[in-house]
Amino acid sequence: MKREEFDFILRKGEGYFVEFKEKLDKSFSRELVAFANASGGQIFIGVNDENQAKGIIISNKLKSQIQDYAKNIQPALDISLSEINKVLIVNIPEGVDKPYQCSDGFFLRMGANSQKMSRAQIIDFLQYEGKIKFEEQYNKHFVFDKHYSGIKLNGFLKLSGISKNLDDLSILENLGVLSYAGNIFKINNAGILFFSNKQDTLIEQATITCAVFDGNERIDIINRKDFTEDIITNIDNALQFIKQSLRVSYKMTGEARREEIYEIPLEAIREVVVNAVAHRDYFVTGCHTTIEVFNDRLEIGNPGGLPKGLSIKSFGKKAVRRNPIITNLLQRCNLVENMGTGINKIKKLCANNNVNEPEFIINDFFTVIFKRMVVNEEINEEINEEINEEINEEINKVLTVIKNNPKIKAFPISQKVNKPKKTVDRYLKKLKQLGLIEYRGSNKTGGYYAL
Repeated sequence: MKREEFDFILRKGEGYFVEFKEKLDKSFSRELVAFANASGGQIFIGVNDENQAKGIIISNKLKSQIQDYAKNIQPALDISLSEINKVLIVNIPEGVDKPYQCSDGFFLRMGANSQKMSRAQIIDFLQYEGKIKFEEQYNKHFVFDKHYSGIKLNGFLKLSGISKNLDDLSILENLGVLSYAGNIFKINNAGILFFSNKQDTLIEQATITCAVFDGNERIDIINRKDFTEDIITNIDNALQFIKQSLRVSYKMTGEARREEIYEIPLEAIREVVVNAVAHRDYFVTGCHTTIEVFNDRLEIGNPGGLPKGLSIKSFGKKAVRRNPIITNLLQRCNLVENMGTGINKIKKLCANNNVNEPEFIINDFFTVIFKRMVVNEEINEEINEEINEEINEEINKVLTVIKNNPKIKAFPISQKVNKPKKTVDRYLKKLKQLGLIEYRGSNKTGGYYAL
């Protein structure tokens, strides 16, 4: 450390990364633990409470004593020592195996102080660090005979292409959602999300709430649905809700069915919805995954922000799974790739469909915003007129064929106009409704005639 930097630290004083000590004392282990459990930091030994560098006798014995303190922490800390102007600097990196504990308990750096964590704080800390995973926990209210659904397991196996050559309990155990405690078997929260028929009472926060608003503000709700089924059914229902709420145009392809073109690519939306339920923080209660449709945008949000270990910089480039069991089960159903490619896939789908890529807002929540098309109603009418004109043109072709070929049947007509028979059947029905044609004779020997 250079003298200029040292002088700056003295002037600035103690803070989140800096602690001053006039000498080694009994609180030293607490300070080591607090920094290791936070973001790391430095302890300056030989600086008093007035930020004055008084110095200290730096001996091998002192250095050895400090290293012993670090080794006695559980798990042991790897620290380094340096010195400047008779001040010994203890450099503590952020711990890679949190939480750290000394004989006095668990401590955490909070501002310029090191505070002992309460039981509740320790639990929150472990959850944040990913040491305790929601999906691995067991719900005390779950009763296997009451809440387990074999029907949902069968549906999952069908989607996954897995043959059911084992009993249900063996399959659940192999999927990583069931364990035994003596003669009692339990399903963890991941299993409840997939294979329970009472998810709304057991894991209420797994609900997906969908709403359509009149306008661009959260004021007047036109339509709202709360989906409380298993995780796969919730995804399907949410996507269906979105489809019904978005604008769609049609492209004639020459096939029996017209191609539906949604204002936002459904595959991109599907990717976001699946990611929302796969990566949300299920420890956050009283808060649902939300899908909100406004006149100008579609918002999909889930609580939790980015999981521990994934930074804003590496977002979209690196795969860090908050819920690996849930993600793995979704991968078996071919709903996720589990490779960290989802964000780039969403952007590419939007680009390929000439739609602006979505906005990603990351804080305590993870929110994705798709901008909707601003459509003029007159343009909508023009589009519909173009579609109707195209259909009318095809219907007129069918009518011309009938005029030129009395007693002709549907299949020969479809060959002459180069359309599938199902499409021609629809056109024939329309022509009969208009009174332009009729069918004469029996089904076997009769045919269509123009009127």
